[in-house]
Amino acid sequence: MRRASWAALALAALIAPTGALADNTATTQPGAAQVPKSIAKILAKGDGATPETAYKVRSVKQEYQVLAAFGMQRRRQALVMQDKSYDRIEATHPETGETRTFWFDISAFYARGF
Repeated sequence: MRRASWAALALAALIAPTGALADNTATTQPGAAQVPKSIAKILAKGDGATPETAYKVRSVKQEYQVLAAFGMQRRRQALVMQDKSYDRIEATHPETGETRTFWFDISAFYARGF
């Protein structure tokens, strides 16, 4: 059930009021985060709930943009080395206090440096 609510939140952040993706950003309600098109693509390819479904990012900046799309703030972060390199970020929503763990596949840039 919790996973479904996160999926609904991600969709709400991605879908423009007309029901289509906006060219550069999307907003569905007052105060909703502006979601860059590149971040919308990242969100569409996984749910970030596990290493297997981690968001595939190309920079630390993209990690923080994904968190911002959900209205979340980073609390803890850990590097996890498995078959690939991952960042595991525990985040909290400042208004609701709800917490979530986000997984990011950082293998595209971790070995090469920042």
